[in-house]
Amino acid sequence: MKNGAKRLAKFMDLTADGLLDAEAQELLTGLKSRLYATSKKILNLHCVELNKGSIDPKRKEHAEYLDSICQQFISQMTTQISEAVKLEDEEEFDWVVEEARQHTIMAAELSKSLQGRDGLLGKICLAMWESSPVHHSPLVVHGAAGMGKTILLCKLAQEMQGVLEAKAVLVIRLLAANHPQRPSINHVLHSVCLQVCLACGLAPHPLLSVSSHLELQRLFQNLLEEVSQQGNTLLLILDSLEQLADQHQAHQLRWLPTDVPPNVHLLVSMETTSELFASTRLRLGAAGNLFEVERLSRDEGQQIMESHLQAAQRTLTREQKDAVLQSFHASGSPLHLQLILSAAKHWTSFTPTTQLLLGSSSEEVMSQLLLKLEEKHGKELVGGALGCIVRGLMEAELRDVMSLDDDVISEVYRYSLPPTPSLIRMPPILWARLKQDLQDQLEVQWTDGVAMLAFTSSSRLLSEVVKARYLTPERQGRIHRILAEYFLGRWSGRLKPVALPVLIGSLLPKVPPQPLWFAPGLANVRKLQELPYHLVHAGLWEELRQEVVGSAEWLYCQSRVCGVSSLISDLDQCSQYMDCSETGLVREALVLMKPGLDILSGHMDRSVFYSELLARLSSLASTFRTVIGRLCSQCDDWLQTCPEPVLIPRSTFLQQPGGALQHTLTAPHGGVLCLAVGAALRLLVTGSAGGVVAVWSLRDKHLQQIIESSAHCLSLAADGSLRRWSLKSGQQLFCIQEAGPAGSAPSAARLQVSEQLLFVHTWMQVGGGRSLKVPWSLTLLLSGFAGFLVFVVNWQFVNKMKERMNEAFIVKGSQDPIWSVTTGRLLDALSGCSAPVTSLLLYDHLVVSASSSSSLNGAQAELRIRFSSDPTRFCPGSVSERLPVSAEVSCLELAQQKRLLLCGLRSGTVLIYPLAWPQETLCIPPPEGLAPVLCLALSSQESLLAVAHRDALRLFQVATRDGFPAVEGPLATAPLSPGAPPSHMALLPDRRLLYGTAGGEVKLHDFSVGVGTDLQPHSSGVTCVTASNWGTHALVDSSTHRAALLCRPDQGLFFQGVLCAAFADSDRFVFTGSQDRTIKVWDVASGKLLCVQFVYSPVVRMLTFRNGFVGLTLQGRVVQEAFRCPDRVEPDHNPLRNIKARYRVTSREKGGAGQRTCSTDLQDFNPAQFSLNLVSMLSSRPSSACVLL
Repeated sequence: MKNGAKRLAKFMDLTADGLLDAEAQELLTGLKSRLYATSKKILNLHCVELNKGSIDPKRKEHAEYLDSICQQFISQMTTQISEAVKLEDEEEFDWVVEEARQHTIMAAELSKSLQGRDGLLGKICLAMWESSPVHHSPLVVHGAAGMGKTILLCKLAQEMQGVLEAKAVLVIRLLAANHPQRPSINHVLHSVCLQVCLACGLAPHPLLSVSSHLELQRLFQNLLEEVSQQGNTLLLILDSLEQLADQHQAHQLRWLPTDVPPNVHLLVSMETTSELFASTRLRLGAAGNLFEVERLSRDEGQQIMESHLQAAQRTLTREQKDAVLQSFHASGSPLHLQLILSAAKHWTSFTPTTQLLLGSSSEEVMSQLLLKLEEKHGKELVGGALGCIVRGLMEAELRDVMSLDDDVISEVYRYSLPPTPSLIRMPPILWARLKQDLQDQLEVQWTDGVAMLAFTSSSRLLSEVVKARYLTPERQGRIHRILAEYFLGRWSGRLKPVALPVLIGSLLPKVPPQPLWFAPGLANVRKLQELPYHLVHAGLWEELRQEVVGSAEWLYCQSRVCGVSSLISDLDQCSQYMDCSETGLVREALVLMKPGLDILSGHMDRSVFYSELLARLSSLASTFRTVIGRLCSQCDDWLQTCPEPVLIPRSTFLQQPGGALQHTLTAPHGGVLCLAVGAALRLLVTGSAGGVVAVWSLRDKHLQQIIESSAHCLSLAADGSLRRWSLKSGQQLFCIQEAGPAGSAPSAARLQVSEQLLFVHTWMQVGGGRSLKVPWSLTLLLSGFAGFLVFVVNWQFVNKMKERMNEAFIVKGSQDPIWSVTTGRLLDALSGCSAPVTSLLLYDHLVVSASSSSSLNGAQAELRIRFSSDPTRFCPGSVSERLPVSAEVSCLELAQQKRLLLCGLRSGTVLIYPLAWPQETLCIPPPEGLAPVLCLALSSQESLLAVAHRDALRLFQVATRDGFPAVEGPLATAPLSPGAPPSHMALLPDRRLLYGTAGGEVKLHDFSVGVGTDLQPHSSGVTCVTASNWGTHALVDSSTHRAALLCRPDQGLFFQGVLCAAFADSDRFVFTGSQDRTIKVWDVASGKLLCVQFVYSPVVRMLTFRNGFVGLTLQGRVVQEAFRCPDRVEPDHNPLRNIKARYRVTSREKGGAGQRTCSTDLQDFNPAQFSLNLVSMLSSRPSSACVLL
């Protein structure tokens, strides 16, 4: 214990003379007792005797003590992690709860200042009570700016909480609370829907619906109906609708329901002079409940003044009161009176009336306030600070920006030197004094987790006065340049040249750096929000190209953090001010990427974004080097150094910008089955499988709900009923039963309206197709086979083309090729559709195509609009060679090394074309029965050729004699059983042939010994058989989407949806193209999935090429990609991030051992966020997207 005492002494409290401190020991014992008594759930008491002052793991009791401590730690950590996971699920909606709490507290505070308005409050309450049991229109409160609409609604909310039932739900949003930031209508609807769901006990809808404004709009209206049906009472107040950002055409109020269900009360407020009020009156019509907030009387103003003075414990002289009331009476505005009373707090009893800050309007009072501040603090300081606050800045940012403003610094240091010779900063005391004098006009607002300095909601008018007084074009340009340099971090840690009245030199402004990422996953949100705006308005075009438009990292960061819509909006602004065609192309590329990126909801990987951007822009890199060339180089460099397995595009195989595809519209109303265009109003009307008639504006590419009040439309349903609808209210006006053939598809009939007659045209069978004659200047010929339509157009009606051309054209889906009817030439192919085209029409210079089948995610149809342009610009694709054949071609195969094209014919003949001498043809004669060739297969060394006929298999030798190819054989022949012809096959190097049949059988035939072996069969026809380069592995797939990777020991890995496959040169990886429109890369040795890439169209053929592959999609696009895999893949690498799917792994030991099957769930998703459930992906159910080409 001798050494033990010394060791223990290090951890004990001793007195000055080295003795044990008894008081400290007593306090320590008491602390232990209290902790143990209050925390028994997480604390266990352990008593152990030390061995020489320490723990010896070799002793039994010490080992048991350590084991107990470890088990206790593991148990407690497991419990805490589980609880944290539960809390994380609950915290998903914490932002909604916090937002609702802030608005509720703000409304309660504002309601205290309301005086009068009892009559108007009574009218609104009576209207709510009368309309509660029936359907009704929203209640609209309107008035001039500063009349107290916000305070009135806040008071109404407080009063109604006491009147309504206890289970009533109050939702209030003061949209001007974060001025000058304007909230997006999507954010408002999203937060309101979530709050209603949480308050009413409803299940929140999936966040994927938020990615589409139309889905969110429909969700909002359906949610009001659901709350009403439950019997709950809901009071929803939206104040100051004019403060909404004009995104998704929010100011046209298409999102505002005109028919509110019972027990739901919707109140909105707006300014009488705003465009919104005009739209509201047009939308609601005579049935609208409109309440005007009128000006206050002198008596009401006196009542407000007395109440305000009493609360502030101040008084005014009679002369001062009379002056206040006289000034207020000129406007009758509560805001005007509030500004005067705010200034009156600084008056004294002997202040003459001539020195009082009085004015006939709110603007005049504010101007006098600013003039007084200039006299006290300086014009440059006041103008610079308030000019920056108008935009909205953090207080720390404001002080930094003021320190960078040469005019402000020159005014501050006009007569003295800076306190620190090498440092140039605005003294904090100057800002503190100015802030104190503006305490009634400034407040701190929390926006996106950032404390912003802004004018109070009651002082919004002050921002307009500040703009008019200080923000001249010259000052605005200077402020934008200072802010742009600040967010670029230009002066961080660098000396800035200054020219003071008393000093000229370079000083350190000491401003913080502005990186794009503060840490991995933590973006500089303020820089993302502010930098593009200030670069554009400062005219810093080169910095804009380098830092924003031409920076792949910026594009990825902003699209992930702020959303793709925010990035597209910024690029729109850049294109508006900057003459740069490349910016428009980058924007178009992002518009094409938006439908897929929206589904990711901000969780996309950088590799997904870079790969798709490169796959759309790479062909433009050589032409547009300044921006697009730099972007492609940055994407390629990052992908080359990516720490995870990744596919790197080597060609443009996705729809590139600048093409015919103009826009894609999506709407949750089912697949588009029919189309019509209103040329006069430029409207597009679509009929869907969900029974919805949608009206789209061809001007702004938005869903149009408000048009001229007399406009109606007609619809013909599948039951034969003809209905007339109001396009303004959406109400059915009348219905005629049996107007058309009952039970027919809606697309099997067409409607034509003349001045007084309505024609219903139905299909008539004509030969092998169907025809419809329409007495218009257009003639349509539709053929209903193979899932596509044929569209014939007479171009004589196009005036500008009358003299140049007089011929017809045929358009066919899904790639919309265009042929000349007169000459038969293929004129053009308008690609971009991801589903078969089922409807086409021509409007002006546009071709509109729609699809009733699934598109991106199986839930949305597509309507696309393309430029048709002048047909004289169309030129047919070049044909290198035309190779004659004697019968119909049944299959093709290519020998890459020997450069041979092998062609199997229905007559049983195999033709071989040397690509170097295409006119020199080799021929393998057919067998005796002239059985057609079903498929061909070459060995990996291209020395053997297998030919499958309906009744036999034949093996040939492919050799070279005198530099010219030659074929010998057949070396062997194997008969086939009837009824099971091969559908796909692969030839192994050792003369073994692996093939699958249309019945799902999988067989391995050895030509060397003439023996065949049956392998594990599939439940349906085999669609893919691919052998590896060295013959050690083969991949087999069937139409039931179950593929098996077979290796020589007959082990297998099962996965879904393979249409084609190709092994890498080393046979280490296998590339697969699937029905789910993805390309997957698998590790052959371990069977692990390494990479998934969505390519928008199924890849139907693959060939190995260098360190990657070349593939052909169903749309006819050539996919060329390289695959890069690091030497070591991290164990936690999961290419299926954030998707839910199931997979099954089945292995079979050599010798016919039983199967071992395991099934598991994947919680994460592939980088394109598309389900791997191919059964649902391949279903042709109607979708809900409308796409403009």
